[in-house]
Amino acid sequence: MSIQQYEQALQGKLLLPTSELYEEKCHIFNSAVQSKPAAIIFCETEQDVVEAVNYANARSLTIAVKGGGHHLAGFAIAEGSVAIDMSAMKTMTVNEETKTVEAEAGVKAGELTAEVQKYGLAVPLGTASNPGAFGVALSGGIGYLRGVYGLACDNIIGATIVTADGEILTVDEYAHPDLLWALRGGGGNFGVVTKLVFQAYEIGTDVFALDLMYDYADAEEVFTKAQRFVEAAPNESVAVNFTVTILPPVPFLPEALHFKKVIMVLGMYAGAKEDGGAAMQPLRELATPIMDQSAIMPYRALQQKLDPMIPPSVNCYGTALYFDKLEGETLQTFLSFMDAPPSPGILGQVWSLGGKMNEMTSETSPFAMRDAGWALIVDVMAMADDDAVCETWIDDLYAGLLPYAHKKASYLNSINPTENAVEDAFADNYARLQQVKALYDPTNVFCHNHNIKVIK
Repeated sequence: MSIQQYEQALQGKLLLPTSELYEEKCHIFNSAVQSKPAAIIFCETEQDVVEAVNYANARSLTIAVKGGGHHLAGFAIAEGSVAIDMSAMKTMTVNEETKTVEAEAGVKAGELTAEVQKYGLAVPLGTASNPGAFGVALSGGIGYLRGVYGLACDNIIGATIVTADGEILTVDEYAHPDLLWALRGGGGNFGVVTKLVFQAYEIGTDVFALDLMYDYADAEEVFTKAQRFVEAAPNESVAVNFTVTILPPVPFLPEALHFKKVIMVLGMYAGAKEDGGAAMQPLRELATPIMDQSAIMPYRALQQKLDPMIPPSVNCYGTALYFDKLEGETLQTFLSFMDAPPSPGILGQVWSLGGKMNEMTSETSPFAMRDAGWALIVDVMAMADDDAVCETWIDDLYAGLLPYAHKKASYLNSINPTENAVEDAFADNYARLQQVKALYDPTNVFCHNHNIKVIK
C-alpha cells in the first residue's frame, strides 16, 4: 500500500501536525517534554495497532507507544515518530476460577484495581492509581504487595503483542517463552503490547494500611528507627513507603499544614488485617506524628493516597537509585538535599524492599535489582519558570548519592535515559535481553524507551 492508502485506511484515527487536535493530543503527564511526533494514531483494536505499525514502516519511522502517558521521560510522544495511542483500549476480563485478569493497554492502575476488587482480588501494581498499568508493569511495578507477591512484572503470565513487522503474537509460557521472559521487566523494547494477562491474588477488599505524617524536623530520627524496624520485620508481609514532601494548600488539609514539610508514611500489612495494627505499630511511633489515620481501609483507597500529590500536567524532573541501607552518610546526603529543595513541588520517596520481590531470579524475569534494601525515587515539579534550577538540583542529587547506591543502578520507571542506566539496571540479564531484542525488533523500531541496544 502507498502512504496515501494507509492514510485513507486510518481516516478518523490519524492525526498529523496540521490536524486540529494534534497539539492537544501531544500533551502527556510531564509537560516539560515537548516532543512532536510525525503522526499520532488512535487505536481501539489490535487490528488498528497493526495498521499503525504498517503505516510507520511505510514511512520508515520509529514508533512510540502511549498507554497511560505517565513516564517521567515522556516516551509516549517521541520527536518525529509515529505515536501509537492506545488510551481508549480499556477492556478487562477477570477469570474468577484462575484468579487472573486480561487487560488492554489503555487501562490505568486504578481502573485495573477497581475491576479485580469486585472479586476481592488484587494485582501487584504501583503505589498510585493514575499511571497506566502497562507502563508500571513492563519495567517493574513496586507496589504494596511486593513483599508477599512480588513486582507487577513478576505477575505477567501472558501477553498479546504486535511486532515490528506488524505480526500479532500471543505470548505465554508455551508460546514465545523468551518474549514472555523479556516482557517481565524489559520494558517496551519488543513491540506494541496490546494485552497483558496478570496473576491476581485474593486479599479481600479491606487491608490494614499505614497513613500518617511526621514533621520533617524529625527526619533523622524517623529514618534511623525505620531502618531498624525494616531489618527486624517480616518483610514478606510489611511494605512501607516514606515520602518527603511539602504539603499543598488543599481543602482537605488543615490550614496549619499548608506548605509544611512533612514525611508521609504509607504502607500495608499483607497478612490478616486484624493483625496489622500490632505488626506495624512501631512505624507509628518513630517520632510524634502530626497526623495518624492508619486503620483498616479499602485497598483501593490506599492505592489512591498519593494521587493528590501528582498533578495531571506538570513540568517534572526526577531520578531514582537503590540502596542497601538508609543510614550513615547515605541518609545524611539524602537529607541534605531534602533540606533545601528548589521547589515546593517535591516528592522524595523511599520504599522498603524485600520478601517475594527479592526472591525472584533471572530465570523468571530480567528485572535484576533483587537484593537491595531500599528504593529512592525523587521528583521535583517546576512551579514558576524554575525548570533549569530543578533539573540541576536533580542532577546534583543523583551525582551526590550515586557513590552510596546499590550497584549504581536505577529504577527505570522513574528515571530519564542516561548512558549506562539500562545496562546497570539489567546487569547480567542485559545480554539475554539483547538476544530477544535482535529476534523481535532487529531494526530497533521500538527505540523510545529505556532502549536495549540491538546486537549487530
